[in-house]
Amino acid sequence: MNFYFAPLLPRTTLAAAALLALAGCAAAVAPAAPAASAPTSAALHARVVELIGDAACDSQSQCHAVGIVAKPCGGAEHWLPWSSKVTDAYALDEAVRALAAAQVAEDKAGGLASDCMRRPDPSAVCRPRASDGKKTCQLGQGGVDSAV
Repeated sequence: MNFYFAPLLPRTTLAAAALLALAGCAAAVAPAAPAASAPTSAALHARVVELIGDAACDSQSQCHAVGIVAKPCGGAEHWLPWSSKVTDAYALDEAVRALAAAQVAEDKAGGLASDCMRRPDPSAVCRPRASDGKKTCQLGQGGVDSAV
């Protein structure tokens, strides 16, 4: 014998139960908010990119590559080209270190692990950009964003 219970419950009760179930699911998977005083890795990455700017160069000697976000097993997550012509090396080093520390803390809090795959320094070269011909430092062979 089968019973059909839907007519026995008012529709508002069913709707309320469905909303509560959805709210409970959403609350269960919502990540904890980061501490307001600690900058996030996204903000710190934006600061690194801001310090690098367009990486304008006049010669090869001005071009360098910096490893971004250190992996637990060593090495960089990815590389960015920068120019000593327009970027203060000391300020960039401080920003990169702060970014690495924030990323390690976020990874640890999120229970994330590294693949430990090493990405070699791709080096940076001074060459004209394809879009406008302006000379900028660009990643050479081996970089994630390499144009070569």
